[in-house]
Amino acid sequence: MRQITKRWCCQAVELPQDFVMVYLTDQLFDRITGLRGVPDREISGELTYLTEAIHQFLQESSRQGRLAYIETDYAGGYGSQAGVLYENGRMAAAPRSGEGTVNQLLHQLGASCGRGQDEFDSLELHKYRHMPVE
Repeated sequence: MRQITKRWCCQAVELPQDFVMVYLTDQLFDRITGLRGVPDREISGELTYLTEAIHQFLQESSRQGRLAYIETDYAGGYGSQAGVLYENGRMAAAPRSGEGTVNQLLHQLGASCGRGQDEFDSLELHKYRHMPVE
């Protein structure tokens, strides 16, 4: 992920357990999409911003290591979560959604749980509930 942030001039969020998170901001989405020259259409009904261009970008980036693409949308404790795992230049499984999706993907990436915590809590993701404004 650090190579991605360097190449695309975006900010990485350092997390516990040597994990890194990158927000897919509007600016980063536009940069990636603008350079791909492919139709700007969703490839999964479960993932709003997983377009053909973003999918290709994630395929290429996953050649350097496993990564998860995750989308969440919550307000007042209600909402949705969806995501997909990429590995070795391809989707490792079909996109999924529903309760527990984020923790399942983090587990597949190697996140370990502390006592009484799930993967989300162990990576302190509760600190990052809102995407930064550009």
